[in-house]
Amino acid sequence: MNKLYSVFAFLAFAANLLAQITVTSATFPAAGDTLKYATDLSPSGVAITPAGGPATWDFTSLAPNVNSETVFQAANTGTAFGEFPTATLVSIGAGGQSETYYSADATGFYNLGFYGSDPTGGGLPVQTAFHFTPPVPERRSPMNFFDFNQAESSLNIAFSVADLGPLADSLGPLAGLADSIRIRGVATRIDLVDSYGSLSIPGGTYDVLREKRSEYRETRLDIHTFLGWQDITDLVLGGAGGGIAEGLGKDTVVTYVFMSNTEKEVIASVNAGSDGQTPQSVEYKDNGIPNAVGDVLGAAQQVSVSPNPAADRAVFSLKNLAPDNY
Repeated sequence: MNKLYSVFAFLAFAANLLAQITVTSATFPAAGDTLKYATDLSPSGVAITPAGGPATWDFTSLAPNVNSETVFQAANTGTAFGEFPTATLVSIGAGGQSETYYSADATGFYNLGFYGSDPTGGGLPVQTAFHFTPPVPERRSPMNFFDFNQAESSLNIAFSVADLGPLADSLGPLAGLADSIRIRGVATRIDLVDSYGSLSIPGGTYDVLREKRSEYRETRLDIHTFLGWQDITDLVLGGAGGGIAEGLGKDTVVTYVFMSNTEKEVIASVNAGSDGQTPQSVEYKDNGIPNAVGDVLGAAQQVSVSPNPAADRAVFSLKNLAPDNY
């Protein structure tokens, strides 16, 4: 009898293995692809379930506050391609004000950096190239249940104080001592494919893997004086705040990313804040309807976001939307 139970247990285990998908590089974006997303900024009905599977997630209550598109082109069509010679793809933001560069191979899809304005959210007016060192992994292949990965990336960029304009006031009396500033950002991300199952969003149901991404960020600020580079992060954060200070300090963000083996869009990405349990926003594949029972959205209404992906600051461009508060 014990042997019979063992056989049943093995068959149940094997059935669960067969129910799991493998996400491959076939789902990586390529030149000519347009990925469409909707974002619910105040999601309801979205629960963070325990690890394991098979699970069934019902996100059909999601409704879009923002619709966006990311168009991928060959990297050499970007104006800042010379800054990212190893890139294979670029996505260009509205009005050409930002360009995000990517590389892809059989094992990964990576964000190399972007050309545009300040990624820290401090509002630096300078347009320049920001490089992630090493590149940030956006996707991996093959991706299977219980995969574990850890990655660290840094961002290091210097500006002349003369380029800061009014933002130099954020430095207080230190502005008169410095000729340059330097922003140093470090992010450590721990990724665990912790669950699998079926996810329903407005307009579709997909077999997915869920990856829990825990990102620990720290951004610091240096000034250059006759003494060399000096870290003034704590002094700026202890001041009146605002300006450059808004992008500094430590932060933790937990995101649950649901990926299928058939769609190029991420099916859903749940920003669960620092505790990993409180959904704050959900970006999901835009199938063209506002919710599970709604009508098709008017194609003429458009909202674009740049840079995409964004860090702490983004520019929204709206087209053909009725006057209202958004």
